[in-house]
Formats: sequence, C-alpha cells, structure tokens
Amino acid sequence: MLGNYHEEQKKRIERDLASFADPGSVATTGKGRSFAAEWTMRGEDRKATLTMSPDSGTTVHISGEPPQPYGVFLAGTRMADLRHMAQMIVQAGSREIFVPTRARPTDPNTPPLVHASRAGGASRARPTDPNTSPRPATDLLTDLLEQPEAEVTQVIMVTGEAGAGKTRVLQELVRRQARGYLDGKTGKLLLYVDAQGRALARLNEALATELQDLRVSLTYHSVATLARVGLLVPVIDGFDELLGVSGYDDAFNSLAIFLEQLEGHGRLIASARSVYYEEEFLGRASRASMTGLQAWSHVPVKIEPWQSEDRAGFLDGLATQESLPDEERAALHRRVSEVFRGNDALASKPLFFAKVVDLLRRDPDFSGGDDLLGTLTHRFLEREQREKLLDRNQRPLLSERRLELLMGELAEEMWNQETRELDRGSVREVAEYVLDAGDMPESARKIVIERMPTLAFLAPSEKHASILFEHEVFFFHFLVRAFVNKYFQDTDMHVVLSRSPLPEFVAERLAFELRQVDRLSSLDGLQEVLDRLSEAGRLEWRRTSQVRENAGLIVVALLREFANGNGTSPEISGCSISTVIFPGSHLHDVTLRSCTLVNVEVRRTDLGTTKFIDCNARNVLLVEPRVIIDSTRLELRGLRVPDEVVGIHKLNDDGNRKIYAPDEIATVLRRCGAPVAAMEPGDMRRVPPALRALLDRLVHAYEKANPLCDGDQNLQSLFGAQEWPALRGLLLRHGIVKLDSRQASGRSKEFLRRRFAPHELMKGKNRTSRVKPQIASFWDALEGMDA
Repeated sequence: MLGNYHEEQKKRIERDLASFADPGSVATTGKGRSFAAEWTMRGEDRKATLTMSPDSGTTVHISGEPPQPYGVFLAGTRMADLRHMAQMIVQAGSREIFVPTRARPTDPNTPPLVHASRAGGASRARPTDPNTSPRPATDLLTDLLEQPEAEVTQVIMVTGEAGAGKTRVLQELVRRQARGYLDGKTGKLLLYVDAQGRALARLNEALATELQDLRVSLTYHSVATLARVGLLVPVIDGFDELLGVSGYDDAFNSLAIFLEQLEGHGRLIASARSVYYEEEFLGRASRASMTGLQAWSHVPVKIEPWQSEDRAGFLDGLATQESLPDEERAALHRRVSEVFRGNDALASKPLFFAKVVDLLRRDPDFSGGDDLLGTLTHRFLEREQREKLLDRNQRPLLSERRLELLMGELAEEMWNQETRELDRGSVREVAEYVLDAGDMPESARKIVIERMPTLAFLAPSEKHASILFEHEVFFFHFLVRAFVNKYFQDTDMHVVLSRSPLPEFVAERLAFELRQVDRLSSLDGLQEVLDRLSEAGRLEWRRTSQVRENAGLIVVALLREFANGNGTSPEISGCSISTVIFPGSHLHDVTLRSCTLVNVEVRRTDLGTTKFIDCNARNVLLVEPRVIIDSTRLELRGLRVPDEVVGIHKLNDDGNRKIYAPDEIATVLRRCGAPVAAMEPGDMRRVPPALRALLDRLVHAYEKANPLCDGDQNLQSLFGAQEWPALRGLLLRHGIVKLDSRQASGRSKEFLRRRFAPHELMKGKNRTSRVKPQIASFWDALEGMDA
C-alpha cells in the first residue's frame, strides 16, 4: 500500500513539475519514498530531491538550501514566484472607492462557516438561516476560502444581476487576498480572470490573457497545479459570457479538463449574472463527471441587491466623509429618495446608485422621472454637450443627438468585437465614422476625439490602456438603443444575438424601448417582433444555442412588457412563438390564450403565476420549469410526458422540490391544468417507501456534487440511514454508480460516482419508459425488495 502511495505521488509531482518546465520531459531517478528530479525552466537547469510521506507530505531538498515543504517550494521564486504575482495584483488593482455589497449562501445544506468575531475569537453562524442577515460579500467569500479543504474540488458560484456589484466584489476580494498574502496572513492567492465580453475560445486562453496582463512569467499550464495544492484560486468573472462567446461545448469541455487536472482538490470561483447559468453549469459539469475523472462540489453564493438600509448607509458614509451638517444630510436622503421613487430595480444596483448620487450633488435640479435611466443619460449627455464640448467661442461642438449616436456606435462596436473595451485607435475610428456624417469642421472633430476618454459614461482602462464604459448599465443602455434603431429593421438578427449572453436588464430595457417607439402597441406589432426573433434562431450553426437563448430572453421580456403594460387587455391571444429557448427568467402574471409554441425550450423558467390557456405545443421541451400548483396553468395540448418534460421544480408552501419521477411529474402537470393522462397504476413500480425516499435524497445530493464520499459528515442523514447499505449494494451492482478510491483529506477514501442524470434514473420508475438496461435492471431489483 505504501509503495502504491509513493508511486502515485511521484507521478503527480512529475506532472506538476512538467507544468512549470520548458517544453520537454522531466527526468527523475530513484524510487520509493525519495527521488531526484531534473528539469529546465526559463532556460535554466533545475535539480531537486523530493521526499514523500503520507503523514507529513512532500519535502523538497535543494543543494545549499534548508528543506522546505512542497507548497512553499512551488510558491517560491524558483517556481511560481507568487509573491511577485501578489505585488502585481495589488499594483494593478482598481483605485475606485469600494462600495460594500452583501451576499449569502443559497444552498440550505451549506455547513456553518467558522469566521473571526469582532472580539477576535471564532463564532459559528449559518448564513442561510432566515434569521441571519446577509454578510459583506468579501467577508463571506474569504471565510469560504479559509475553510478546511473539502472532500472534492469546490466550485463557488457567485450570482447576481447586471450591475449588482459582482465584479467589484471579486476584484476587491482578489486585491485584499493579495495584500494578505504579502503580509503573511494567508498562503492562498486569487487569480482574477475577466471573461466578460472577451472573445476567448476557452478557459486556458482566458487564464493566459490574465497572466500576460499581470506581466508575470507564469504560464497557464501551471495554474491547475497551483490550484490543486491550494496555493491559487482562479476567479472567473463572467463565466456565463465565456459560455456564450466560445459556445457551450467548448466552455464546458475546457472547464471539465481543468477540473480533471485538479484531481478533486482545490477551489474555483466563478460568477454569472443569472442562476440559470449556474444551473446549466451544474447539469453539464455533472454529465461530464459521470464518465470523466472530475470530482467537484457546488457552493452557491448570491450577491444581494441593495436594500434601503444599504443605500442609507452609503449616504451616511458620504455625509460623514464630507462633514455635511445635519440639515444637508437629511436633505440628501430626501432628494435621493425622491429621485429613486418607483425605481427600486435601479436603486438596488450599487454603482448606478452612486452615480446618481454624484449627479445629484452637482446638479440639485435633477429630478429623475418615470424613466430614470433615460433621464440620467440625457442629463449627462446634455451637460457634456453644453458645458464641456465647446469651441473657443463657448459654442457646442456637436449636438446631443450626435453625441448619443457616438456612444451607441461605441457600444455596438464593443458588442461586435465581443469585448467591453476598445483601444484608442478603434475609438478614434468610431468617432471619425460618426462625426464624418455631418458638416463638423476638422478642428472640432479632433477636439471631440481627443476628449473621448474623459467624456461622461467612459473611463480609461488602467490595465489595458484602452477605453471602456464606466458601468455596464450604461454600456447596455446605449447598446439597446442601437438594437432598436438598427437591428429590428434591416440587420441579420442571428449575428447580433450570437455575441454573448444578454443579461435580463438588456432584454427588459429592449422591450421597454420597443414600446416607446410603438412597436408593441398592438398584437400585430408584437407578433412582428416575435417572428423576427424566431427567424434568427432557425439558422443552424455553432452559435445557434446562444442565438436562441438570447432571442428567448427577449421574447420573455416582450411578453411581460406587453401583458403588464396593456391594462385594458392583459391577455396575449393568438400569438405564435417558435425556435427559441427561454433561459431561466420569469413570466410573472402573463396569460397566453390560444397561442402556439413550436420548437420551444422552456429551461428553468419561473412559471409560478403564468397561465397558458387553450394553447398548442409542438416539439416543446420543459426543463425543470418552476411552477406553483395554485397559480400556474399549463393547458398545453400536444405536450408529451415524460419525453418532453425533464423534471419539475415545484414552488409551494411545503418548500421547493425538484421532481423527476414520471408519475409525480404527471400529477403536478395535471394539477396545473395540463391535459396529461394519469399513469396506469400497473406501469409504476412498487418500491418500499423508505428506499424510495432514500433514493430521492441521493438524487438531490448528486445535483450539487459528483462523486459523493459516503464518509462525508454533512451527508450522514443519507449515508447513515438504516437502508443505505442495501441501496448502496444495488447501485453498485447494477452500474448506477461506480466506486472511486482517491486521496482526500490526507488519506485514501472511497467515493461513489454517479453515471446517469437524475431524470434518466428516475424515469425508470415507470416500467414502460425506454431507459438504459442498467437503469431497468436496477429498478427491477429495487422493486423486488418490496416487503
């Protein structure tokens, strides 16, 4: 046994050293508990002797130096030089004021975190307890990172709406961790990877780009090695955009390869705007790990929108910082409250809120209005045009309309190039294109072009010496205007919708803008826009899924805008929707009557207060739609069960529960009004209730991790059950799970790897369902255990 340990460790160390070495193999001599290694790195020959111990780990001996632990060796100047990387991270950090944002874990099974109390001791708190307030996001994430290593690789997924402050939270977290590393307070460094709107083909390219931007000599080949030993944690910001830009298969495959390289160790942080992409990750990563070697678990964290107390705290902090008298402090609170009245969605976005407060301080007459975003952008454009962009005679150099067009062209160019920033040469070309379409003198054009980086809404990028929008809300606002002005007229929609996943904010704003220009004033107008979006998804190519999801997100927003904005006739009657995917989101309070859905996927969309009445469905796939039995109506003729329904997410007073068994799905659908026939009693297998309940718990545990360690103390309600040994034997005997043995927490442990998706396994409960032979034989045996 000890010999096997030494041999496995030696092979792993050889792979680790090869990830740092110049192209070529690493030469090793010796066997047993100690061996010598030689390699070349950055053109220099390196030598070391490594001694392995299952109790104390691996020790590295270099001639003329004292022995050092393996992790210290990898982090040192001879190898990764993480201290230099930490210095570069701090140096490249944002100089902006950090606006605190709070977060909470969203998995009720997350174990209590141990974090330092104000008194300096340790306290235990369960952040998911409804009586526990959300915590500062940076503190929560730091505590998660400092927890003892889990049995498998932890993927911490941070979700939050566009503008909720995810990027600033992650950047601040990375910067603080780098300072802590330099101060000797932590041995773990974070590597920020910006995947937002960048035309990257796969994860390795994103890693390589960030390492190059930091001006460090480390290559992406070593990142997995450093992450596996717990020295480095990649932080992938905008993982949903990486999925869209590269295509789902490439992005998930590259992540699967990276997870496999971690060998079940280390951590990874990724962010996405929507829980939908978090769940897509879980489903696809789980499928990849059914046949591969990936070993991961999921820790969900949600960035909380700013509430009234957060906004009040920000204003009080600003007033204290500027020593405002009590009267001015009260007036500031009152004015801000008036401006944001009825605009809670925008007020909940920290950086947008700060921008409005900044405008109010300089422009006391600003009053907001029904369309706060539109009014705000108009006021900034007006001020730039009338007060800043002036010639020597103090006359405006260009009209407000031309300035707005310029911003729209910049946003459009960024979208087309799949980036969030442009180099100065590209900005100059865009400005010249826009400004040439008029009679502006050459001298005036030069002035505007030179001042571009200082104009409202724009800011210079310190890292890339380029120009970007200072807040993504403004970027998307001007992009939406470009969509309305151009792409719903004469441009190929499939190209526009293929660039990157659209956030919910863009879809909602686009629907709002289309109503403003009377494109949604009638059912005929709505159908015209729906047809244009359906047409975009019909072309089959490598980005078809992205096009259909973006089109579907816009369709969902259009339906909400039309239904909720038409007080005299809130129902939508007789419309046709085809060739789109609803990617999460919701259809709250939308009623569709006598409508037709063709080639539509409804993926994890909230239908809790949605009503499909007397509707037709042809080739419609429901993937875990969220329903409330008392308020959801699903009168969809033609829906085939179970073939076209992959799970149901039931939201009711008795809690949230995902249902995969065909008979239970049919029952929920019928209670929601779906014309679905009841399962014949003889078709459903008879399984002992205790075993059936235990299998249900196992399936839900596998939704968050694969494989599972049956020694995991957090899952003892499952693995400690009296019936577990019998169920475990059946699962292994029929190939539903397979046994893995690997190093975890310092010793070898046994893991059970799931080989089928939850809906595939539970489909076997219906004896007439077409399932894999292993699943059918498993249910036969399970049914045979009936007392």
